[in-house]
Amino acid sequence: MKKDYDVLEFHKIINELMELALLKSTKEKFLDIDIIKEKSVLDKELVLMSEMIDFYKFDDGLELTGLADLSRMFKSIDVIGSYLSSEDFSVLKRNLAIFRISKGRAKNVRDKYKTIWNLFADAQEVKDIENFISEAIDDNGELKDDASFGLKDVRRQKQNINANIKEKFDDLVSNKETQRAVQERIITKRNDRYVIAVKTDFKGLIKGIEHDRSATGSTVYIEPINIVSLNNKLREYEAREREEIRKILLRLTEIVKTKKEEILEIKEILERLDFLNAKTIYSVNKKCAVPKVINKEYLKLVDARHPLIDEEKVVPINFSVGNGENIMLITGPNTGGKTVTLKVAGLLTLMALSGIPIPAGEKTEIGYFNNVLADIGDEQSLEQNLSSFSGHVSKIKEIIENSSSKSLVLMDELGSGTDPMEGAAFAMSIIDYLNKKNITSIITTHYSEVKAYAFNSENIKSASMEFDVESLSPTYRLLEGIPGKSNALIIAKKYGISDEIIENAKKYISEDNKKVEEMIKSIKEKNDELHLLTQELENSKSELLTQKNLYEEKIVNLENEKNEIIKKAYDKADDYLKNIQAKAKSLIEKISHEESKKEDAKNTQRSLNMLRESFIIDKKKKVKEKKVVVKNVDFSEGEEVLVKTLNQNGKILRVMPKDGRVQVQSGILKLVVSMDDVVKIQKKKNNKLKNFAALKRTSQVRGELDVRGMNADEAISEIETYFDRAMLTGYNEVYIIHGKGTMVLRKKIQEYLRTSKYVSEFKDANQNEGGVGCTVVTLK
Repeated sequence: MKKDYDVLEFHKIINELMELALLKSTKEKFLDIDIIKEKSVLDKELVLMSEMIDFYKFDDGLELTGLADLSRMFKSIDVIGSYLSSEDFSVLKRNLAIFRISKGRAKNVRDKYKTIWNLFADAQEVKDIENFISEAIDDNGELKDDASFGLKDVRRQKQNINANIKEKFDDLVSNKETQRAVQERIITKRNDRYVIAVKTDFKGLIKGIEHDRSATGSTVYIEPINIVSLNNKLREYEAREREEIRKILLRLTEIVKTKKEEILEIKEILERLDFLNAKTIYSVNKKCAVPKVINKEYLKLVDARHPLIDEEKVVPINFSVGNGENIMLITGPNTGGKTVTLKVAGLLTLMALSGIPIPAGEKTEIGYFNNVLADIGDEQSLEQNLSSFSGHVSKIKEIIENSSSKSLVLMDELGSGTDPMEGAAFAMSIIDYLNKKNITSIITTHYSEVKAYAFNSENIKSASMEFDVESLSPTYRLLEGIPGKSNALIIAKKYGISDEIIENAKKYISEDNKKVEEMIKSIKEKNDELHLLTQELENSKSELLTQKNLYEEKIVNLENEKNEIIKKAYDKADDYLKNIQAKAKSLIEKISHEESKKEDAKNTQRSLNMLRESFIIDKKKKVKEKKVVVKNVDFSEGEEVLVKTLNQNGKILRVMPKDGRVQVQSGILKLVVSMDDVVKIQKKKNNKLKNFAALKRTSQVRGELDVRGMNADEAISEIETYFDRAMLTGYNEVYIIHGKGTMVLRKKIQEYLRTSKYVSEFKDANQNEGGVGCTVVTLK
């Protein structure tokens, strides 16, 4: 990450991402993050980020808790004779399990998130390595007793010796002659040998080897003489145990080496996942979106927010620069939001071009700039003995030398810090240079001369930060096309400065400045009028659209009614023709025995058949299929609705207005349905007076039955009753939730379903609907 970006506070974003990363290598990768130099690589990264955000929002995403760095252990095993510790193997097993589970999750949704699946597709799982480690090492990183026969025997011998040592100490403590010598009834260790704390004055009562004394000298730690041989044996078995452990770990290390290449590939994928995971969690927490990056020098921010300002307090920014207007000049009062606007433009551009989603609307477009160059804030340096103006000039020189038509340039208070006349002239000259070189730039200034110059120049867009004169406070809204008006004298008057001083001050304002202020005032008034007219137009358009939808709905309903009448008429005619046809067939059979009338009978039959076929063709032409009215209903995520085809309540997970569909979760089901198939649930008010009929409630049959916790007989009895009600309700497909457990209940239920008169077919549910813990039944 370049130091030049510090002025845009990009390092603070990186710090937040580093906090979310689990691996040291990932944190270091974030430190080196910069604009991605190849657009094709950037596009792939943004597509992947878009899928990751959706994966986490709608399909639970990945769980990487417990991920640890494997780099150190793989460096150590390359040394001849070296081996991994039991803790290393425990970490390795956990990482391999995280990879295997993550790959399984990605595989389950590979049709929906193809780019995510491509991260795993070519990598092989090493479940056999996991199994080898699990057989020898427990979840706490300790070797199991049965990791080898030798280790099991050694630990059993140690256990016997320890029990013997404890028994000897217990005898010593309970003996009447020696118990008064014991300071504490606790066995402890000194020099890796078991000892007991004895009072110094009575140490002669206990024969043994003195190993240590307390700081006060009142206590000595003695190894009793009858414990010495046991301690010696214990130390011998501990040495044998260490050797046995070394052999086991060495053997496991050799097994791991045989799959080194596969594990290193898994390690790289896990590091990549950690990097993506940190960016995804950040994006979800900050409500970020993946912008469209276009291959030209253009910037369009829609509902853009500064990621370091509280979301509840920040005012979203909307503007565009480029496409013929390469420079935007922003004016307005101090603390009005000019500097924040510059930082938002630069910071969000850097984030997007580095592959990080940004807190802005999905319609935001970021140009593919080579670099972002900024001069923001006071660059005065006491160490360099530079004035504020000198600091700015030094920075501007650096920007000019490094800028090109592929750069985004941001300059705050251009020309400030010196004589206003010369400062304004300097600012206009810099703007001329940037304009001539077609460098996309956003610049702020206070100078009236620069405002007027920008307003009357081509390729330069004027903008200002809105200021509420009544409340004497900024609104932080950016107004495009309007230069900012000076409010110094208005503010002074509001704060009680006398009219005499205010009027006298106006005399010192030059005529040119007065003209500029009048021009700005006129533009502002016209813009306000235009805003009101635009608002009225939008309201009229909205009302017109509502009326249009109602009209179209009525037309469709009338057409459907007309179509229904025609259909009924044809159905009646069809029934009548069938009846005539049947009678004619009977009549023909009777007269067909008469040889002379056989040909007439055949002709009659042929004519009736032709008449019926003509009728059916005519019916298909005249009777149209029912039209569906797509209603403009404002659904939102998390809203409770009724799914009409299921006759069940559900919760909206995702709204797809372009397709006229919504994703709904109803029980364990996740499905996408038409907006026509869902109805908002209105919360009913409790009426104080209710008659008897109103108290009756019709029990609704759900599309699922949960029999977990029941035995097989209870469950089958419950299922039979449920099938009766489900078929009466009109269900074609239902879900039986029996859980996994020992799978006995699942087996018994599926045996019953094979012979049930209600069941057409059955199958296990999809993975995201419960898998083998749920059976999907199709009713007859």
